[in-house]
Amino acid sequence: MGPSASIPQMAEHDGSSRQCILHFPARPEYRFTNFIVSKGSRFALACARDICSGDPVTYHSLYLSGAGGLGKTHLWMFIGNHLAETGKQALYVHCRDLIDSLDKGEDRLPGNLDRPESEINFLLLDDIDRVAAHPGAQEAVYRIYNQTLERKGKMVFAGRTPADRLEATERFLTSRFKWGMTAEILPMDDEATAQLIHKLAEDVSLDVPDKIVAYLLKRIPRDFQSVKNAVTGINEESLRQKHKVTLPLIKTALGL
Repeated sequence: MGPSASIPQMAEHDGSSRQCILHFPARPEYRFTNFIVSKGSRFALACARDICSGDPVTYHSLYLSGAGGLGKTHLWMFIGNHLAETGKQALYVHCRDLIDSLDKGEDRLPGNLDRPESEINFLLLDDIDRVAAHPGAQEAVYRIYNQTLERKGKMVFAGRTPADRLEATERFLTSRFKWGMTAEILPMDDEATAQLIHKLAEDVSLDVPDKIVAYLLKRIPRDFQSVKNAVTGINEESLRQKHKVTLPLIKTALGL
């Protein structure tokens, strides 16, 4: 789990679509070293490290799944950052943009993904769930997958739904996803959530006692944004009251 972000502002936009090519390193705060690992994310982290390491691996694609706020953005961002350090070109595309291009009948897809001459070493395709019930998008992703494989490129797909549970998605595409490695990120356990609370509090010079953390663990959701919102609210209330963090203070801050 790690910092939450929207798509970085330094993305370039091509005139025929809303496609964006990220200039990695896009957000330096996304690193392997500050990803908070839990039992539910350890395997996904290991796969992310492996696929961009440059070392031989037995898979050429990685399918990351999990609810929002569990760390998918952090994983593909530091994959892109790491690739930039090794001189490789990575392209980030959101499935929304891919589908928009198809629906508008544009003669090329974002980043020329469907062109054999594409020089992209690494494709990061986000929100892959959106291809469900869209036959044209499924065919496009299938074609892109095969062409990327032919030029010995690699791919990372991210979505909320595991590959084997995608609805309204043809088997020819889900089978491609399962050719590679699949990793589902599960909600953080108590230890990882407590670590995240302390890390976010430390970032704003806020001291949150362990007993307060234990109280929060029973009352806030386990996704990054919910934890961040809680810590932000507590910090603002602490500054307003000019008082250290206490149980009454966090009840006021969070309306508990």
